[in-house]
Amino acid sequence: MIGIYYDGHERSDVVEYREKFLEEIFQYEKYMAKYEGESMECVPPVLELNEKEIVLVTHDKCIFYSNDGKRGIWAKSGELPLRKKGNGRSIMVSEFLTEAHGRLCLSDEQVFDHRNIPKEARVYLQPGKNQEGYWTSEHLINQVETKAILIFEAIFPNCIGLFAFDNSSNHAAFKSDALVASKMNLKPGGKQPKMKDTVFGSNNQRQSMVNENGEPKGMKQVLIERGLWEEGLHADCQLCKDKIDNITRTDCCAHRILSLQPDFLAQKSALEEVIIEAGHKCIFYPKFHCELNFIERYWGAAKRFTRENCDYSWSGLQKTVPAGLNSVNVITIRKFARKAWRYMDLYKNGITGKLAEYAAKKYKSHRCIPDYVIAELNQ
Repeated sequence: MIGIYYDGHERSDVVEYREKFLEEIFQYEKYMAKYEGESMECVPPVLELNEKEIVLVTHDKCIFYSNDGKRGIWAKSGELPLRKKGNGRSIMVSEFLTEAHGRLCLSDEQVFDHRNIPKEARVYLQPGKNQEGYWTSEHLINQVETKAILIFEAIFPNCIGLFAFDNSSNHAAFKSDALVASKMNLKPGGKQPKMKDTVFGSNNQRQSMVNENGEPKGMKQVLIERGLWEEGLHADCQLCKDKIDNITRTDCCAHRILSLQPDFLAQKSALEEVIIEAGHKCIFYPKFHCELNFIERYWGAAKRFTRENCDYSWSGLQKTVPAGLNSVNVITIRKFARKAWRYMDLYKNGITGKLAEYAAKKYKSHRCIPDYVIAELNQ
């Protein structure tokens, strides 16, 4: 079962980010359909004429192992079966879920109508140095571009997708030409990347990030053109090297000055850029908050299936993983999502820790915790 991951859950920076995340996602929630009752019937959002429905599309990845079987079995006294050592070979799955549709995949009828689109967004990978390698940001971006967005738009025409991901460094990777001050040298040339043209200032003055000879300008020249260069500036100060952050420190070094420029602050990750350019939205869950991502419970249900049907073989794993994933129906997925929304509602109202776990479990038929209960919990 998925519960609260307490290590780092209430760390000050995590709590600060969680508050921003909750504010943002609840702004989107009013444009989303809700699913209520035991049969999880759809309650469409009330939209104005020029508004579009928003559909939450959550992502995560999970690894299944061929030797991951049942933990306990019945056996005669003194006759315990010999099990294989180690986890065995594995399959990694990268998946997208929605409350409305369950797994992000086309029905047989939709496949017929959209023959140029992949049937499902799910991707498998055999991880390992001697297998297919390891999952990277490029893998995910390709999955989003060539599968997830196309399938979403076929299933939900005229809707906006809110694609939600965990808060990992892999998902924060930038394109090679992104405006990232930490990748720049003080002087021109060298191994620093060639960054895209940008604009700065109140009149949106255009600025090329490369010299006439095609080499990267470097921070000094960029700052000179912006009227921000001061003699004696170093590329980095010791505080920045030690990653000691302080919002009042704005001009200690060239990296710091340039990183606080509006165009550099506005730079999105490669993943965000792909989604936004397609006309959709992107959001990242707070760190250490697996309970907010309902796909985590989907993994738990699928792993339960694979453990119950484990035969400790590679061929068996290849059969049971897809079967386990497909065994979780849309009603169950909606119930998983409802519990995640309960946690978000509790956190929004200042209820955390063991009290939040208790309330999320007790009021399982609710998407939001009743106001009188919130009042009692806050006493």
